[in-house]
Order: sequence, then structure tokens, then C-alpha cells
Amino acid sequence: MFKKCQKLFFSFFKIGAFTFGSGYAMITLLKKEIVEVRHWMSERNIADIIAIAESTPGSISVSSATFIGYRVAGYAGAVCATLGIIAPSVIIMTIVSFFMASFANNVYVDYAFAGIRCAVLVLIINATMILFKEMGKYYLNYIIMTVSFLLLVFFKINVIYILVGDIILSLIASFFVMEDRP
Repeated sequence: MFKKCQKLFFSFFKIGAFTFGSGYAMITLLKKEIVEVRHWMSERNIADIIAIAESTPGSISVSSATFIGYRVAGYAGAVCATLGIIAPSVIIMTIVSFFMASFANNVYVDYAFAGIRCAVLVLIINATMILFKEMGKYYLNYIIMTVSFLLLVFFKINVIYILVGDIILSLIASFFVMEDRP
């Protein structure tokens, strides 16, 4: 159990240390480490975990780490993975807080953050492609995705209402679909 917890901590520490931006930026690193390197879960499991983590309170990265840690090594795994994902942020923010005043008007820091924003955008686009691939090729999925996007972007509907609506529509549709879905 200790070995699994240690591996969980360091795997999520690595993911947390190199994730800039949001939890969506983490998805690419999460897939690589958890699916391809450690073989703890499948790509489909990761897509499901992201969907669940997105609908629970808190950050996607912490919720995902906790859930994966629990699946791999129970409660101890959940604690180790959660500590692993948040430790880099705590360390970095502690260090940055000591030097914040001297960085405030530094043009090089501004350029560095501009580069980080570009990298985060690429990671988010990659994460979108991963989730899109795992979505399933059903017309209803495309309709829900398109309507949700339009409601969010053009009508500025709160994302919580869209999420609840999507869940309700999917549940209703599941009663009418007779085929087995993955």
C-alpha cells in the first residue's frame, strides 16, 4: 500500500508541477501518466472521471486526483494523490509570495506569463480533442454539445443550468435508447 501511495503522490506531484492554467490543461498530462505510463486506468475512465470531476464542487484537478487515488489505493490513495496534486501549487505560491513585489512590473515576467497562456490554450485544445474522441458517435451527444455551446457563448446562460439540463436530457434519452452504449 505504501508503494502505491508513494507512486500516486509523485505521479500527481509531477502533473501538478507542470499544469498551468485550469484543470483542463491537466487532462493531457493526466492521460499520459495515468493511462500510458502507469496503466492504472483506461482513456475512457479518464474521460468519465473528468466529466464527474467537472460536475462536483472544487477544482477539476483535485477532484480527479482524489477519485483516481481512491480507485487505485482506497482512502490512503485518495489522500496521497490529492496531496500530490496540490503540493506543487502550495510550494510555488509560497515562494512567489516572497518575491511578488519585485516581479510586479517586470516585463520578462509578463512575457513568460504570455507564453504560459499560449501553452495552456494548446493543452486545453488537446484536452477537448481527447474528450471529443471519447464522447461517442451518437447524434444526441452532438446535439447536446452544440446547443450547450450556443447557450453558453451566445446567450450567456449559467454553466450550472446547462450542466443540469444536459444531465436531465441524457437521462431522459437513456430511457428511449435500447442499444448498449459503452
